[in-house]
Amino acid sequence: MRMQEDAVLGCKLSKSLSFSQDEELYIATSDTKIKMEEDYAPFVDKILNNISYIPKNILDIGCGPGYIARRMSEVLPNSYVFGVDKSVTMINHANKVFNKKLKNNYVFHSEFEVDSKSVRMFRNEPDYLNYYELRLKYMIADSASLPFGNFKFDLIILKGTFKCLEDKLNSLKEMYRVLNHGGEIFIYEFRKDIPEDEFIMLTKQMNPQKIKSLRRKLNCSLDMGEYRKYLLESGLSRFSYIDTDGLDLKIRIKRGQI
Repeated sequence: MRMQEDAVLGCKLSKSLSFSQDEELYIATSDTKIKMEEDYAPFVDKILNNISYIPKNILDIGCGPGYIARRMSEVLPNSYVFGVDKSVTMINHANKVFNKKLKNNYVFHSEFEVDSKSVRMFRNEPDYLNYYELRLKYMIADSASLPFGNFKFDLIILKGTFKCLEDKLNSLKEMYRVLNHGGEIFIYEFRKDIPEDEFIMLTKQMNPQKIKSLRRKLNCSLDMGEYRKYLLESGLSRFSYIDTDGLDLKIRIKRGQI
């Protein structure tokens, strides 16, 4: 069987796993309460602490099982959050979890008042999904051809996703096209060219298995020169800033106000 690209790590899969099996394995090991508390929630906090505004429309590209978009929606209940991914498996999982959460948090009644005027009844269980204006939505989409109008989003996030994009150059152009004036794009990836002494210092409290996993992820990432090349060719280098954040490489792209 031909080895395929891993949607999560951007590397090659083991011959013992099919692509769909690898996605299911990733979902099972990543979409957990512990991962949310120790990884995704702190990451969302980090992003929001780095901006001086409350984004109204947020886009998570390569959202996978939907954990970051879900967390964004929880901490910003008045914002609209969209998660997009090319994987049917990932989007199906994200929607399944979200719909279950929405249903469990809603107390069904035979009738209720709307704006103190009209009364509506739920005849079919899925009606609640159509009635409410959902502020968290997941959809299958290609980052190189986003299904959104110009200047739609105030905040665009990619965590561990950029290296996996098939068309990185046009994806960058599309992100900037849908970015609102004053909005920002945050791209987080592992630092492939991190100095060895710095890597040892940052991972000295981790267990060997975790360190081995991190080394593999670093090796699968792009180096600084490759990121600069894509930013230059997309015409975004003058709007971008590259910085390091521990084991991460952070690219921040901002569209100026008109």
